[in-house]
Amino acid sequence: MDSGNPRPWLVVSGERLPYPDEESITVAFMTQSHHAGSFAVPSEAWIRGEPGQQSYVLPWTVATLKEDLHVVGRQGSVTDEFTEQVTTATISYLDSSETADPV
Repeated sequence: MDSGNPRPWLVVSGERLPYPDEESITVAFMTQSHHAGSFAVPSEAWIRGEPGQQSYVLPWTVATLKEDLHVVGRQGSVTDEFTEQVTTATISYLDSSETADPV
């Protein structure tokens, strides 16, 4: 396994995932974002592990991570409210109805 610094991910899946103890649906954390639609993580959204610089979440950068293969450890936690905002935006990108409007 690579011993480099792994990318941080925000877990957006819940217990309804078919294998919640083995896999997680995630979206990417970044330290820079020039993309419209990215979410700057406000200081008040951090429960623990706030990094020394501004972080962003890209709700369209989705991955399924396997616990035993991809997860190295927990670097921090954000509030459920922030996670729900990101999840709503992620779902809006997956919604094929014409009324879907990405946040």
